Amino acid sequence: MAPATDRKPRVVLVDDYAPVLAALGRMLGGPCDVIASVSTGGQALEAVTRLKPDVLVIDLMLPDIDGLEVSRRVKQLSPKTAVVIITASDDVAVRAAALSEGVEAFVPKHLASETLTDAIERVFEDTAGSD
Repeated sequence: MAPATDRKPRVVLVDDYAPVLAALGRMLGGPCDVIASVSTGGQALEAVTRLKPDVLVIDLMLPDIDGLEVSRRVKQLSPKTAVVIITASDDVAVRAAALSEGVEAFVPKHLASETLTDAIERVFEDTAGSD
């Protein structure tokens, strides 16, 4: 399938653990345009409101607002922003709940190095193609 656009997806990263946030930034820095890296749900909402990214990559467990609640709010603030949840949990019920809330992709952290870039590219093509 040909990409819907020639530009890289504009991505905001959210994780409260600095080493993971840094690793995600390094991993996605080539295939994506990482426009912000933040560590709380509140910062994520502010970044999405201000920057209108193509994709929000967010950890499920954050210190202030959990990733699922942030995802719900993002769908209201910036409906064209796709949400990819990354989490240490590989729980089927958690995955089902996230996807039923409109999250476009769910990636367990232990598989992120193999699957996160593909998930971002897929949801970006899906949302860019719907314009």
